[in-house]
Amino acid sequence: MFIHKEQLEYLLSPEQYWSQQQYDREIGHLFQPAWHLVGLKTEIANCGDFKTIDLFGTPLLIRNHQDELRAYLNVCAHRHCMLTDLAQGNCPTIRCQYHGWEYQSDGRVSRVPDGGCFKPFDRENSTLVSYPLETCGDLMFVRLSANGVSLRDYLGHFYDIVDCRFQHPWQNNWHWQKTFECNWKIPVENTVETYHLPYVHEKTFQGLYPTEEAQDHDLSQRHSTLRYRLDPNHSMMRLQDRVMKLLGRTDSDYEYVHHHVYPHIVFTTSDLFSHAQVYLPTSPTTARTEIWMFALRGDKTGIIARTVAKLVARYGRKGNETVQTEDASVFSDQQRGIQNSRHPGCIGTREERIYAFQQFIRNSCGAAKLKAS
Repeated sequence: MFIHKEQLEYLLSPEQYWSQQQYDREIGHLFQPAWHLVGLKTEIANCGDFKTIDLFGTPLLIRNHQDELRAYLNVCAHRHCMLTDLAQGNCPTIRCQYHGWEYQSDGRVSRVPDGGCFKPFDRENSTLVSYPLETCGDLMFVRLSANGVSLRDYLGHFYDIVDCRFQHPWQNNWHWQKTFECNWKIPVENTVETYHLPYVHEKTFQGLYPTEEAQDHDLSQRHSTLRYRLDPNHSMMRLQDRVMKLLGRTDSDYEYVHHHVYPHIVFTTSDLFSHAQVYLPTSPTTARTEIWMFALRGDKTGIIARTVAKLVARYGRKGNETVQTEDASVFSDQQRGIQNSRHPGCIGTREERIYAFQQFIRNSCGAAKLKAS
């Protein structure tokens, strides 16, 4: 059931979807202290494996040191060159691509070529900047702020669900990235509403418009959740039961869960799939998303189970990418519209999770209506 029974007002003004001032506030108040999903442990499974990413203009190096995962600023302490420009790779040590300075796992300098010319050496000011890194299941998270809550506290009650659903017997089967010509809040608000009429989703959502009685909303200051109860007698659910038995599972709960951890992480779970998604601002009017989908692999071995698992994974990839692409088709038009709107907007009860999200934005960044700089 929905929590509100009447339409709700927009808590953010149109300017807050394109104002540079609002963007700067959101980066400082929302994203600097947040945990960010940055990839999978399996991407850097071996000693010396590394990957690099960019978070809000901050270049990061994430590395495996004897099965200890660490995150560093990807900048050498010598002459400020990026340690590496590779997206990923393997190297026995952290070594700068420019002059070969090497670093230990704690970030301290371990070797300086022709080190005698740097006497007296200031070791304390030649240490790599490190960032907190924690894992949950196969997922890796980094926080840019040195101080803050643990990942368990950040994810709250959903931590144990993520820990369970993003590792064996589920297996990563799809990774997808896309950029948007819109403010990051536009795709976030799209994903948390259930006012998904069959216009944008004319093919994929045809005939699928759940009643209020079939769904429950949970709204809080740190997250919101949709729980959608599926009909176990529906033909698709009976087919799902047969598939799960072939994979060695009999624990269907016939529930779709969509969980939004403010500001920008979304988890969805169902009997066959688990899905983690992040929405990251790249400017006041551009954003990008990254998705990791895990399909049920199951515990059975043998050619039948392997074949069924591959078919399930293929079905999930195709369906998810189609829906994501359909959603993205209207984002740039919404951005253009909001930059020219003369209306305050309104939010229906099926969109009340947007209202809760806007409350979080306003409480974290201030309620003042901003003007574009």
